[in-house]
Amino acid sequence: MHKLELTTRIIQKNLCAKLNCDVDSGNAGQLREALQGLIRKRASTLFLDLSEVNKMDSAGIAVLVEAHETLKKMGKRLALLQTPNAVRGMLELLGVFEMYSDLDAGLKATVQKNKRLHDSTRLLG
Repeated sequence: MHKLELTTRIIQKNLCAKLNCDVDSGNAGQLREALQGLIRKRASTLFLDLSEVNKMDSAGIAVLVEAHETLKKMGKRLALLQTPNAVRGMLELLGVFEMYSDLDAGLKATVQKNKRLHDSTRLLG
């Protein structure tokens, strides 16, 4: 079992967390608890950096899907950063995750989404 740690920081009112190890059935519960704590924070987007994750089994993926759904119900987002190819393929098959090459790309996309949400020239109807 790998000891799981998330390092976090706030950037432009978004919460950025970096996962430090592979995720499997042995530590997926720890990831669930850690993400539940982060979900309670006030940030509108949770960026999860997966650059140090080389492997993730179905238990880890299930935790990410659960976090995504929870955040979505709250009107928030989960965005994955620097997802390694070994993990990316399985996550892309699900088609629910926003994935970005790095934090800058994720932040730019967030700004664009917020502009579209608050565009006063759009007609409501």
